[in-house]
Amino acid sequence: MGSSPRIPELDGLRGLAILAVMLFHYTPETGPLHFLAPVLLTGWIGVDLFFVLSGYLIAGILLDSAGRRGYYRNFIIRRSLRIFPLYYACLLLYGIVTYYPYSIDWKDFLHATGWYFGYFGNVKMFLDNGWPRMAILTPLWSLQVEEQFYLTFPLLVWALKRKTLAIVLAAAAVLALAIRIAMTLAMPANLIGTYALAPCRMDVLAMGGLIAIAVRERPEWLRNRWIGWTAAFSGAVFVAVWVFAGNTPWTGAMRTIGFTSADLAFAGLLATLIGRRPRILLALFRPRILVWLGTISYGLYLLHVTAPTIAHGLLDPLVKIPPRGSADLFLSLAASTCAAWLSWSFFESPILKWKDRFTPDRLKVRTRSEKDFMAADKHR
Repeated sequence: MGSSPRIPELDGLRGLAILAVMLFHYTPETGPLHFLAPVLLTGWIGVDLFFVLSGYLIAGILLDSAGRRGYYRNFIIRRSLRIFPLYYACLLLYGIVTYYPYSIDWKDFLHATGWYFGYFGNVKMFLDNGWPRMAILTPLWSLQVEEQFYLTFPLLVWALKRKTLAIVLAAAAVLALAIRIAMTLAMPANLIGTYALAPCRMDVLAMGGLIAIAVRERPEWLRNRWIGWTAAFSGAVFVAVWVFAGNTPWTGAMRTIGFTSADLAFAGLLATLIGRRPRILLALFRPRILVWLGTISYGLYLLHVTAPTIAHGLLDPLVKIPPRGSADLFLSLAASTCAAWLSWSFFESPILKWKDRFTPDRLKVRTRSEKDFMAADKHR
């Protein structure tokens, strides 16, 4: 089969993911909204929703372009144009914000961020068993996981038949759970590894890849009702782990079965949205605000820690808004959204126009399926 058509609800799904992550980081510790803290503090699972979406979309793009001239080169260049400019611009911005009002101490800055320039910050976190010294670098670990995936997965798509690739992805999903269990037993004190290392999180990316293969090879499978029941059961397992083991990603139960159950639930949700397309899900993920948040989600993710810091610096001389309070939640949401919109409008979008120079085979897009392929790749 050819490439699948663009599904606008996926932007809404991505909007939900970034909203969950932001609310997790902005969870109020005081004020009238503090009662929501137990739920909002589970927003870290928004990253898993990002992962399954990324696995699906990237795998689909690779499957549709495999065998074409410049396959790997074009993919890497297009990914670099999408990911690198804002990523490295934000690293510099992080340094400015960290050292302000003094000039950047470049030696100290490079010592703190060197691993992140090479996209190995998640490995550094594992070795240190802790978050980066610069708190505003905290969200970047998931981008390292995805970039390590982007560099290796295209080779598998190029080398393997789709049936074999599906077997490899299914095995990777099982292996990731086995690795997390082994690490939890062997290194119980190291909490970061099972959360941030690529081998420990490849199951959710693999699940997205399996859905992409199914769309192209066995689309009727995605219309089976058992997918919805599996997703519901997996969600129930995650809730049980959440209730009895806690809502953080650091307990043994959450690091093992908790991650897997959440990932299966998200994969089932995605498969159902693509395959059966029930009206209730379409209505849930079609609101314009959610789709819009999904469109600017990359900027939101990179800037959602830094933008509130800058906003506080500008507003504190005029009005005091207590940090981590209920009012601060709305200030942080507004500051991050404004920053991401500016980034999308005046920085990311102009750069994305260069991606058209590296289309498959460098051919002009003519057919409907090619147009759908290019549309699906626009914001990835």
